[in-house]
Amino acid sequence: MVCNILAGIILGPSVLGHNEAFLETFFPENEMLIFNIISRLGTAYLIFLISVKTNTDMLLKSTRKIWTLGVSSYLAPLLVSVIFGLLMRQQFNNCVNESKMLFVSASLSVTYFPVVAQFIEELDLLTTEFGLLTLSSSMLIQMMSISTFIIGVTSTRETYMMSFAYFLGVCGTVVVAVFIIRPVVQEIINRTPEGKSIHEFFVIAILIGTLIMAFVTDYLWMDFLLGAFLMGLIIPDGPPLGSILVEKSELMINEFFLPIFYVHIGYQTDVYSLKNIDSVTAILLLISVIFMTKMLGTLLASIYLKIRFQDAIFLALILNFKGVMDWVSFQRFLVLNILGKQCFTVLVLFNLVFIAAFYPVIHIFYNPRARLAGPYSKTKCTRALQSTPQEAELRAITCIYEEDNVPGMLALLEAVNPKAAISPLCAYVIHVIELVGRTAPILMPYKSDDKDLGHNSSSSSSSRIMHAFINYANNTLGHVTIQPFSMVAPFRTMHNFVCNLAEDRHVPFIIVPFHEKQMPTDYVVQQTLIQDFNVQLQEHAPCTVGILLDRGLRCQIKLLDNFSCKVAVFFVGGVDDREALALATRMSANPNVNITMLRIKYSTNDHKGIKIIESQLDDLLVNEFLEKNVNNNRVVIREEVVNNSLQMLKVIHSLKNKHDFVMVGKKSGATQFEQEMMEWVKYPELGAIGDLLASPDFCDKKMSVLALQHCKKRALDD
Repeated sequence: MVCNILAGIILGPSVLGHNEAFLETFFPENEMLIFNIISRLGTAYLIFLISVKTNTDMLLKSTRKIWTLGVSSYLAPLLVSVIFGLLMRQQFNNCVNESKMLFVSASLSVTYFPVVAQFIEELDLLTTEFGLLTLSSSMLIQMMSISTFIIGVTSTRETYMMSFAYFLGVCGTVVVAVFIIRPVVQEIINRTPEGKSIHEFFVIAILIGTLIMAFVTDYLWMDFLLGAFLMGLIIPDGPPLGSILVEKSELMINEFFLPIFYVHIGYQTDVYSLKNIDSVTAILLLISVIFMTKMLGTLLASIYLKIRFQDAIFLALILNFKGVMDWVSFQRFLVLNILGKQCFTVLVLFNLVFIAAFYPVIHIFYNPRARLAGPYSKTKCTRALQSTPQEAELRAITCIYEEDNVPGMLALLEAVNPKAAISPLCAYVIHVIELVGRTAPILMPYKSDDKDLGHNSSSSSSSRIMHAFINYANNTLGHVTIQPFSMVAPFRTMHNFVCNLAEDRHVPFIIVPFHEKQMPTDYVVQQTLIQDFNVQLQEHAPCTVGILLDRGLRCQIKLLDNFSCKVAVFFVGGVDDREALALATRMSANPNVNITMLRIKYSTNDHKGIKIIESQLDDLLVNEFLEKNVNNNRVVIREEVVNNSLQMLKVIHSLKNKHDFVMVGKKSGATQFEQEMMEWVKYPELGAIGDLLASPDFCDKKMSVLALQHCKKRALDD
C-alpha cells in the first residue's frame, strides 16, 4: 500500500505530474474516468472478499466480552474531535465544510474491520490472541460507526419524510439481503454435492450481484462499500462457496485492481495545494488529537480488561491504521467538497507516514507467542515427559492432517496406554484444516453438528476422524479420555493455536504426523506447509514435540486384545534422548509392548562437549528405567560401544526388520556422528539419526519412527 501510494504521488501533480505535458501524456483527462472506475471496482471487491472470509458469529460472540474496548476506542475520539472541531471552526473554513464536520470526525475516528483484517493477515497474527482481539474490537467499532452514520444522515435530511424514506431504504436493503438473498445462497450450497465445487455460473452471478448491491447502497445509503460489505457478510465463510469466491478473484484484486486504487490515491494528492498554513495546522491538530484520544481510550480499556501494557500499545497503533475504506471516504469527501484539496493531501500524507513508521515496529517487536493476560516472565514455563510422573495422567495433543494419519496415531496412543487406572491417558485430538475463504481462524471443541467447518468434505472427514478416536477410547482396556478439537487456520501461523492449547491445558507432549506421506507428490506446496508447521511447533512449543513417521502402525479397535508392538529406543544421551526413554518407560507398563533399549557408548571422548550434569541425568534416567523393568521379560537392554561414525551406522542398520517402531531424540549425544552426517540430512526436524531411519531405502519402509525434541527454553522477548 505505502509503495503504491508513493508511486501515485510521484506520478501525480506533486512531482512528475507538475509538468503539464507529462500529465496530459500519461493521464489524459478523457481516460481518467476508466482509471477511476477500475480503482473503485477493486475496492468494492476487496471489501466483499474480506467480509466473505469473516466468521461473523464468532466475532460477535467475542465482542460481548470486550465492548468497553470498542466503545472507548470509537466514542472517545469521536466526541473529542467534534468538540475540537467546534472550537477551531474558523481555522477549518477553507479546509472542511462546517456543516459536515460530524461526518469528517466520525470518518477519522472509525476503525474499519476489513482494514484491520488486512493488516492482521499481513502481519501473520490471525492465530494469535492479539489478532483475534483486534479483529473483534474493529468489528464492534465498525458496527457503532455504521449506526452513527445512519443516524447522522437521517438527522440531516431536509424533511421528516426524506429522513423516513432514507431509514426505510436502509432497513429494506438489509431485509432483502438477509431474508431473500441469503436463503437463496444457502440453497445453492445445500444443492451442491459434498466435495464438489460451486458451479461457475453461481460464482459469476454472486460477483455481479455484489456490484448491484454496491450500486443500491450507493444510491440509498450514500456509500457503495457498505453494499459490498453487506453482500459478503451474508455469504457463509469457508468452503464450498466462500473459498471458491476467494480462489477465483483474490489474485486479480490484490495484484491488479488494488494497486491501481492506491496509485489513484497518490495521484489525487497534491503537495502544492498546501498553501494555507492555518488550515494545514488545524487539520494536523485534529488528526493528532483523534489519534492520541484513540490511543488513550484503548489503553484505559485495555488496563480495565487486564491486557498487558505492551500489547495495549500495539493494539492502539493498529486501531489507528487507515486502509482502503478510509481512503475511499477521503475521496468521497473530496468529490463532494466536504474536504478541500489541501486537507485531503494532509490526511493522505499523515496516515502514510504513520503506517510506514509503525507497521515495521509492530512486525519487528511484537511477540506472537506472548499471551494477552498476566505479567511477562523471563523464561517460558516448559513441560516434558521426564518431569511427568509415571503414575500421573499423561496429557498429549495429537494433530491430524488427514484420515490416513489416524491408524498410526491410534497405535501410538495404544502403545503409550499402560492399561492401569492409576496412569490414565488424555488425548486432545486436533483435526488440522487449512484456512481457505476465511478471515478469522478458529480452534474449538468438535461437535458433530458443527456448522463452522462449512458444508464440505472437511466436516465429514472431521466426523470420521473423531468417531475413530472416540470409539478407541470406548473400547480400549485402559483409561483413555479423548477431547476432540477442530482447527481452521493458515499453516504458517497455526502453531500458535496448538502452543496456546498446550500451555492452557498443561500438556507435556505434542505428536504430529510427518509431512512426507500426507499428500501425493503433486502437492509439493502442501507438503512444504505441513513441514514448516512441524518445524514451527518444535521451535515454539512449551513442551516436548514428537514427529511420527508412520510406516504401517495399526491398531484395530475391534481387536485391541491382540494388539502388539515391538519398540526400539535409540539412546545415546542428551535431553532429547531422555524424552524418548521417558516415553519408553511409560510404554513398558503396557503388557502388549516389547521394548528394546539400545544404549550407545563411545569409547573415544566424543562426550567431552557435554556437561557433566547431562551425563549424570542420562545415567539417572537409565537406572530408573532399569529398576522399573528389572523383572519385565518384555524389556531387553542392549549396550553397544562404538569408536567412530561407521560403527554407529552399523549399529543403526542392526535395527533393520526387527522392530515395528523406533523412538529417537532429535539431537542425541553423538556429536561427532551428527556433525559428520549433517550435510546428508534431508529432514533436519528429525535429527541426524531420525533422518537416517526415515530414508526411503532403510528398513524397506516398514519401520515407523518417532523423533522427539525437548522444549527449547528461551526468553519471551527473543
